[in-house]
Amino acid sequence: MKKLIQRLFSARQTDPEVPPRVLAGTCGNYCISLPSQPERLRESRAQLSRYGIKIKHFAGIPSKDVPNKITRKDGAPPGSHGSLQAFISLFKNIVASHPASDGTQRPYVAVFEDDIILLSNFGDIDSYIGQLPDDWDYVSLGGNFHNSPPEILNEHLIRLTCAFNLHAQLIRVDFLPRLIERLETRAFEADVMTATMQEQGIGNWYGFTSDFVWQHARSAYFCVSLWEHQLGLFHFAKGNGLIDRFLIKNLLRQP
Repeated sequence: MKKLIQRLFSARQTDPEVPPRVLAGTCGNYCISLPSQPERLRESRAQLSRYGIKIKHFAGIPSKDVPNKITRKDGAPPGSHGSLQAFISLFKNIVASHPASDGTQRPYVAVFEDDIILLSNFGDIDSYIGQLPDDWDYVSLGGNFHNSPPEILNEHLIRLTCAFNLHAQLIRVDFLPRLIERLETRAFEADVMTATMQEQGIGNWYGFTSDFVWQHARSAYFCVSLWEHQLGLFHFAKGNGLIDRFLIKNLLRQP
């Protein structure tokens, strides 16, 4: 009878509508958001909290308040000066707050911008992170614009060769000083300089064949691309939630 009762009243499976909890950063999760746009922070916080991720708000910096502007000769987009300064300030704050690796483990943080869109497969992210090689310094969580095709390592992993967008990433704490050093040159926008580091082989930059995070399209801004290496598709998410798909031929770099 006891066994029959156990079978009849066994623990129910997790409600499929309730997302699983995920780890994200091992020593902190941060979201950059302008204090003047609290609704965007609330939206990002609500999305991440469904997966048990608690974020620390790092105040964004308006470009008008940045004395040292980006120096590129052809001019930088208006909001990029504040974005760059916010990343520099946040990274310095993290380095000061968290000790570097002791040699046995390399702690890392998750950094988000406040215009993220978590995809339905976000709950699977821990299994993908577990497949990363030990040498990784930076991992994009998806939605990148790939200026040059990533190197496909296997059915789950890619190596970034020149990818833009910094709205969702994992970064090793001991890699942040190298990022800070490059960003403080202020030669270009933040994502342009990180893409250049990928091209030059400075650090080990990875991503996944499945995107986990997109980025909202705001006003007239172009949104993000979802890399699907098997189909060679770029997906562009618009602010109204519609998706345009474009087949990109000969884009793959097969192993």
